[in-house]
Amino acid sequence: MSPSPGSNGLKKFTAFLSGLALYQLPHIAFSASRYTLVRFQVPSAYVGLFINRMIIAFRIFTLITIGLATLCDQFNMPNIIPIGKASVIFLVAALSSVLVVYCIGGDQGYLTLYYWTICISSLVLGACFVFVVKIVSSEIVYLMAALPITGIIVSSYHLAFLMITNYITVSDIPFWIVFWQIIIGITIVSLTVVMLYASYGDKPAGRDYGKLWETVSTLINIGLDIAGTALDMASKVLAKVTGASGGAPATKQEGFMEAVGKAWSPLLLVALGYGIHNAFYPGIAPYKLTTMTKGYNIELTVLFTSAIPPLIIIVLKERGMGPNKPWNTSGWHWSWLFFLCQILCAVIFLWCLHFPWWAISKAVKGSMALLGFLTVTYDFCAQSARNIGTSGASMQGENSNSSMDTLNTFFYSVTQVIFAFLGDGYLRVYSKYEKDRNNWPTKHYGNFRAFRYWIWTATKVSFSNIGTAFTTDVRGAIQTKKEFLFIVYSDDTDNSSEPPKTKNPKVMKIVHGI
Repeated sequence: MSPSPGSNGLKKFTAFLSGLALYQLPHIAFSASRYTLVRFQVPSAYVGLFINRMIIAFRIFTLITIGLATLCDQFNMPNIIPIGKASVIFLVAALSSVLVVYCIGGDQGYLTLYYWTICISSLVLGACFVFVVKIVSSEIVYLMAALPITGIIVSSYHLAFLMITNYITVSDIPFWIVFWQIIIGITIVSLTVVMLYASYGDKPAGRDYGKLWETVSTLINIGLDIAGTALDMASKVLAKVTGASGGAPATKQEGFMEAVGKAWSPLLLVALGYGIHNAFYPGIAPYKLTTMTKGYNIELTVLFTSAIPPLIIIVLKERGMGPNKPWNTSGWHWSWLFFLCQILCAVIFLWCLHFPWWAISKAVKGSMALLGFLTVTYDFCAQSARNIGTSGASMQGENSNSSMDTLNTFFYSVTQVIFAFLGDGYLRVYSKYEKDRNNWPTKHYGNFRAFRYWIWTATKVSFSNIGTAFTTDVRGAIQTKKEFLFIVYSDDTDNSSEPPKTKNPKVMKIVHGI
């Protein structure tokens, strides 16, 4: 029996809500860092160092469980769908523990305990991300659309909260802005748990709760089928039913190597296109090529334009023209042009750093409009590659194969970590020599030898910094050691001793890099 329009709309809503839920922890950890450190009475000058340690640990821990969950899926672990839904319940528990640790400890709180609670919660998030991607595989485009929109929502929440406090007296604003952000995150993830069970089958086990669940499920479906039907009135294409859907018919799928052989193009497009994203954005473009204020304005623009590609993919999918079909007959291999355009922008950014006397370098660094255009184009191409490839990864065989979606998540997570660390190491080395061109390390090198020097040196520097993320005294580590930031920013004035303003680009970087 084919699913009803209402149930299709319900699954789309659930997939979108799942995307919002999966990005709550990263935004709590990074977007709210400047307020979190005020609560723990750490000087604002150390926000960058705190984010530096947090982002390294967060990437490592999430990658561990992303890899393990992907292995479970590829080896066809039994009951993976119920386990995946249960993992979202654990994510609720993880966020609840973050809230408790955030609130306890008196005036100074327990910063190290909070730090490690975030790290341990990221283990849950990594597995949860893979499992949820498998569950909502048939509506993956809606999950992908929610990821950049989450950043817009969080930034809007911070702005709205600060505006409201201008009219309503609120004591200890930094504490409460993070407190309510965590509460909202817990609410969204909890609602996601309910929706996953309601729209993707698999009632909770237990005789005592069977009737209760039937009642709750019926009420949910009555209320949300209305919204689901409304969504599907604009759609003439019913969603494909995959193995991730409850009650889906069993279909014979290709072997692992055969499936990878068919899906190599979308898998590689995402791994390279989105993986390389944070090597240049926003550490190099825009912040290394302009001032902090202009860089923030450009990044704010990117925050909104990054939501455009997934929305376009949704429209194309609903019109039957999307990349969720075999690419060998639909022409979607031309999507590699986005990657080529992205590489061209990256090369221009590097030219501006290594050859500042060139005309193109002077033009880019001297024009906020041109730099903004190149940065937006770079991000747009990366987001397009990610969404196009993710939509098509599971659809290259005769039947939908959700295992390719989980493999895709693992691949781009690995490349994202590798390129992000390389970008970090490169910025550290470059910043050491940028003011001393007379002692430029590759001044007498040929092109190939210079390229090899920068890659090798960046690798050594970045990976030697991994150990700094593992400490039993976060407060002491960030307040006593002098380190480079994970992202090195350039400005004519040293503002490190000034209190942070509402527009603080250091806090926003991770929005685009998870």
